Amino acid sequence: MMVVDGTIPTGEPVAIERIAELLGVDDTVTLLALMELGRDGFLERVGEDAVRVRDCVEAPGDGIIQVRRMLEPTTLRTAAEHARPVDLITLQNLADEVEAAVAARDYLAFRRADNAFLATLLSLHPNPELARVCTELGARTAYEGLRVPVEHGLLSDTLRPDARIVDLIAAGDFAGVESLAASLIDRLRLVGAPLMDSPHLVGAPIPVDVDADVEFLEVPVS
Repeated sequence: MMVVDGTIPTGEPVAIERIAELLGVDDTVTLLALMELGRDGFLERVGEDAVRVRDCVEAPGDGIIQVRRMLEPTTLRTAAEHARPVDLITLQNLADEVEAAVAARDYLAFRRADNAFLATLLSLHPNPELARVCTELGARTAYEGLRVPVEHGLLSDTLRPDARIVDLIAAGDFAGVESLAASLIDRLRLVGAPLMDSPHLVGAPIPVDVDADVEFLEVPVS
């Protein structure tokens, strides 16, 4: 989850010691978690003491995410520009439902509220067909990887931006809505990856009884 929410940036070397500090465990246990990502092609070694999250790995659901990235940010911006005061009240109520579900650690309620928020905002777009396409793409996106962080109370604010979007619309910052939507969709690219969603990545790693991944651990990238 630290990769998905941007705590560990994509394409930049990060010291293994730093990742261990973020997880609150030692380097050895951290490597057990990182090996899962290394096997799946999401990480590469950089020198002896660092890793880098690759920014060109194909993840499950990439096709849907790519189309969402092309259509949704500008569509949401236009929809936001058409929001009336009464619409803001509705959106705020839905954003509150999202936060209540996260606070209750109820993944299904979180997904229902978040889907409703997106569909309601998109419905304000003057082109109903475009709004329909974006709504359907959102519903088809793989979010199952968020179940563990939601149910453990560890979901990052960056992965539930609904309340922030309402604030931006109220402030008339429609460019901010577009930028926030683009950032969220970029992070969602990795949510559907099964090994990326390991509980190891949302809290202290649990012991894993596996052999060392020699290729990942011992062949650094120059």
